[in-house]
Amino acid sequence: MTYSSNPGPVAPQPGPPGPSRNPGLLKAIAIVAAIVLAATGGFAVNRLLVTQVNGASSATNSVKDFLGALEDEDWTRLGLLLPPDETDQLAGLIGDIGDLQSKLGSAGQSPIDQFEGISVEISDLRLTSEAVEADLTKVSIERATIILKIDARTIESLADLVPDVDPAAVGAVEIEVSINGPEVTYKTTTADDVDTGTETAVVGDREQAPFLMSVRRDGGWFVSPTFTAAQYTAEELGWQTADPGPPEAGYDSPEQALTGFVEGLVETLQTADVTHVADAMGGVESRLLKTYAPGINAELDADSDFDFDFGIESPVTIDDLDVEVTRGDNDQARVRIDKFEATLRSEGTGATVVFDGDCIRTVGESDQGCISDGGPSAERLYGAFGHVVAVPADGGWKISPVATYFDWVAIAQRAISRVDADLLKAVVGLDFSGLAARDPAATIGSGDEVTVDVEAVSPEIYAGVSVVDPQPSPELIDYSCSAETQPGLCEIIVVDGSGRRQDRDSRYDIDTGYQFGYEIADDTRLIVLAVAGPVVIESERY
Repeated sequence: MTYSSNPGPVAPQPGPPGPSRNPGLLKAIAIVAAIVLAATGGFAVNRLLVTQVNGASSATNSVKDFLGALEDEDWTRLGLLLPPDETDQLAGLIGDIGDLQSKLGSAGQSPIDQFEGISVEISDLRLTSEAVEADLTKVSIERATIILKIDARTIESLADLVPDVDPAAVGAVEIEVSINGPEVTYKTTTADDVDTGTETAVVGDREQAPFLMSVRRDGGWFVSPTFTAAQYTAEELGWQTADPGPPEAGYDSPEQALTGFVEGLVETLQTADVTHVADAMGGVESRLLKTYAPGINAELDADSDFDFDFGIESPVTIDDLDVEVTRGDNDQARVRIDKFEATLRSEGTGATVVFDGDCIRTVGESDQGCISDGGPSAERLYGAFGHVVAVPADGGWKISPVATYFDWVAIAQRAISRVDADLLKAVVGLDFSGLAARDPAATIGSGDEVTVDVEAVSPEIYAGVSVVDPQPSPELIDYSCSAETQPGLCEIIVVDGSGRRQDRDSRYDIDTGYQFGYEIADDTRLIVLAVAGPVVIESERY
């Protein structure tokens, strides 16, 4: 990376006359940002390899060091320049992803491996900084030349990030971006096309240079993906910011943290002031919500649908709360509500609401809603995900929605990793070869009906797979299925002997008209994906 020796103004870069205010530029920037942020989880893992997390000496240096580490592909240094409170939740999840990749046959690959085909060159860099709040600084890239090269293999692996792009037609990509304040000149070169132009970056109603946000944590400065996204949103919507101030003390136990969170949420609903629930949160979300509270509160206050003014000081009283607390990952606690009783008051009247672990009802009324109404799958889902996560914070415990989300994702990831490898490859990679090679559980002829028993693949996932052998037929045959416990949760995939998916076909006969269905050969197999339990399969000739 090279830096300008003259930090003063420079002449605009040459480009087409009359640069436009095109929102397409921001979309392009968003795509590049998605590529960078998609690797953030991999960078965060490297934080586990070191114990010194001091950050940079200034906000400007944090961005300069971050871009330098990106250019050098120094993932450890890059990980150390991300805020600890934004990366702590990712470490365990990345390990689970590694286990899943191994089961899918990608052993030895880390989340960073797919980015080996990306190189970044940065020169002529000039940064300026502007304090937004006491520990939050906006660092603008006033001038830079950035060359991003992505090889064809990586373009293919990143195809999902860029919709409506054919990786085979694109090939390798080289993007050269010259930034001069809000004016951005770009040149994109692909296998069969070169696109150039100049755009003006506009956020909200203001032309300005692209920027990153840096936050101070324990005396050091870190580049914050979370606050960068939030600041772009805030400026686009015209939000003001506020100093979040010192945090409220944590609660004495995870149980008290849940009670405090519910009370804060109720107060936020009543007052349209997000700081009440933010004070009860741990993690980065508390600081984030309180920083942008003026803008968020203005949006809530202006929303006619957000009208929860009950007209009294305490609209909800928690009379009884029975929770189960179990240990989670990273010294966290999972808090599940087993039972509760609460009184709701409005306009001088009150109602008592009771939850018994399965059903919720209002005392004195017959109607109730129960988890068990959704069948065994709903009960298992609640058993796996019916909790929130409390984290050690501010000298005690607080509920963290972010930690809760990542805990749910990790549980789902581990449940998927325990699934049979053949089924996992079919669901994740649409590779049905392993399932097609299995011994069939039943045989079905033309016009027949058979019942197979589908077993749950894991304690958390109340669903599974069965393989059925259809008898060959010269006519087109169609199939349908229905699960006994939940009829709509069933699907049949028709494959050949190698596992290649077969398309539904049609024929026209002058005597019988149109026929619809599948051509059934000796090696055809029906892959039945359904909720666990008995599943009825029917075949029909059209």
